[in-house]
Amino acid sequence: MLDADNFSSLGNWCFTCFTNVLVILSIMTIGDDDVHPKKVVLPQEIPADHTQISLKWNQVHRIGAGLHNLGNTCFLNSALQCLTYTPPLANYMLSREHSKTCHRSGFCMMCIMQDHITHRNQEDAHEFLRCTLEAMLKCCLPANEVNSPVQAAAFVHQVFGGCLRSRVKCLKCKAVFDTFDPFLDVALEIKRGMRNGLRFDFCCRCNKMVPALKRFTIHRSSNVLTIFLNRFANYYGDKITKDVRYPEYLDIRPFMSQCDGEPLHYLLYAVLVHTGSNCYSGHYYCYVKASDGQWYQMNDASVTISDIRTVLNQQAYILFYIR
Repeated sequence: MLDADNFSSLGNWCFTCFTNVLVILSIMTIGDDDVHPKKVVLPQEIPADHTQISLKWNQVHRIGAGLHNLGNTCFLNSALQCLTYTPPLANYMLSREHSKTCHRSGFCMMCIMQDHITHRNQEDAHEFLRCTLEAMLKCCLPANEVNSPVQAAAFVHQVFGGCLRSRVKCLKCKAVFDTFDPFLDVALEIKRGMRNGLRFDFCCRCNKMVPALKRFTIHRSSNVLTIFLNRFANYYGDKITKDVRYPEYLDIRPFMSQCDGEPLHYLLYAVLVHTGSNCYSGHYYCYVKASDGQWYQMNDASVTISDIRTVLNQQAYILFYIR
């Protein structure tokens, strides 16, 4: 099952610089188990002047076409299909709102995605997905105004963006250290065995390496929760084939920093699958839930009707949930 202890982020994104930056932030409080770190200021939500995001389809559309495999492009096809059937992203692209305000003279990933959605060597689908989202953000920024948030960039973060908290507790002096990292997706390590989070880390107060407990939680939830199951464990790209059960409806409240409160439910709408023994070979395809509520398997150019029972019995690589 999905485990809160497994949450990890893939980078430190600066909401002001709009780029990945080195961030060092530690908060320490001495006390008993129930003492919490001091309150810190988290990255503010990016102001947006577009209409409020709709997490449901604005209208029902017929299922789109498949995508031809041009030679080891199944990783690209499957990731694009999952993005295409992300309701808030599809609604925004179908409105053609971005092209009305885009002033880039060269390549623009947002325009490419808009054209794809409105018209319909082996690589890694997760890496492509990350590069696509980051390219969409970069293409939305004026070349001479790096620090200026813009509407489309805010939109991407409002759809996929959230914040993780990493909490490390020194078992010697009880000091607690918190760091906060914005995310566009959440990576989960697949357990080979039981692990309780015990590790050795450097404590600033003890001034030495000490036994510590580390735990990742979601501090601010995203509208679309993309969960990456890290199946490729080592340098050689060997695949972990262990089955991971995942639900159609996911309550992430137990995985939040504030775990007490009302349930926070998400609904599964896409699953990206990898078949094969390692990351350098095999095949990618996906299952998506269309605007009419019907599940489909998107396997390159092939589009076939599916059902939720089939979807929930896949060796998933990336899971897409929406509130």
